[in-house]
Amino acid sequence: MSPRHYAIYRCLLLLLTMIGLSSCSGEDCPINNVVAGKMLFYNHLNDAVAINGTLTVSVVRPQGDSVVLNRKSTASELSFPLSYTHETDTLIFDYNGGMLYDSLYISHINVPTLVSVDCGMAMFHTITAVSSTHHVIDTLIIKSPEVNYDERENIQVIYHTAD
Repeated sequence: MSPRHYAIYRCLLLLLTMIGLSSCSGEDCPINNVVAGKMLFYNHLNDAVAINGTLTVSVVRPQGDSVVLNRKSTASELSFPLSYTHETDTLIFDYNGGMLYDSLYISHINVPTLVSVDCGMAMFHTITAVSSTHHVIDTLIIKSPEVNYDERENIQVIYHTAD
């Protein structure tokens, strides 16, 4: 490459770099922009446990049920969606292909949140109450009511255990 071509090449490279840097905004939008709650499973001694057998979890919605976990063996946690338009969600826990069921009810407040001008809006939630049937589930505890981009434990599910 001649010195003249090399100088032109360097000028173009510098110009493109400057254009590229000036077009970047200062805001880094979240890569994982999915808002989902997280629940972990425990026994009555507060030890983390995995479900023996299989677990299928469905979210009941007016437009139709949606499976969020399908026949997972030894499940120890669950990520779950919350409705943007309703204030209560129902999750059906199907243990071992229909041998036992539990229904879990999550009441929440929907909080439209401006992440930034560049990233737009997100729907965060605040869990206000949880309850369930008690076929296999013993107790539910809200560990962190805020459901947002953080992947922290929101609900602790304590299962009946043999004493």
